[in-house]
Formats: sequence, C-alpha cells, structure tokens
Amino acid sequence: MLGFEVTGPYAGAMMMSLAALFLFIWGVLSGALSGTDKAANGFFEREMENERSAEQRSGEPEAP
Repeated sequence: MLGFEVTGPYAGAMMMSLAALFLFIWGVLSGALSGTDKAANGFFEREMENERSAEQRSGEPEAP
C-alpha cells in the first residue's frame, strides 16, 4: 500500500473536483446560472452609452 504522502494529494484533489462538480450541477438545477447573458448585455449597453456621451462632451472620439 502506498503511503499517505503519495495517495493523500490525489484523494484531496478528487474530493475537490467532486465538490466543484456537485456545485456546478446544483447551480444549473437551481437556476443560479440563468440570465447571465442578459446581465452581460446590459453591462455592454451601459458601457456603449457612457462612451457615446463622453464623445459628445469632448467632440472627438476617444482612443481605444
């Protein structure tokens, strides 16, 4: 039987991987991951509005 110093890290990594998998499944089934595109699109639209208003105030486009 291999010692704990060899098998311990593998067992810990396996338990963390399973925990991450279960959290992901829980998030999908509970609906925690729904509507993420809507939030991203809202952020993008606000940034574009801010950029347009900055261009109108200065009179020239900002450098990217």
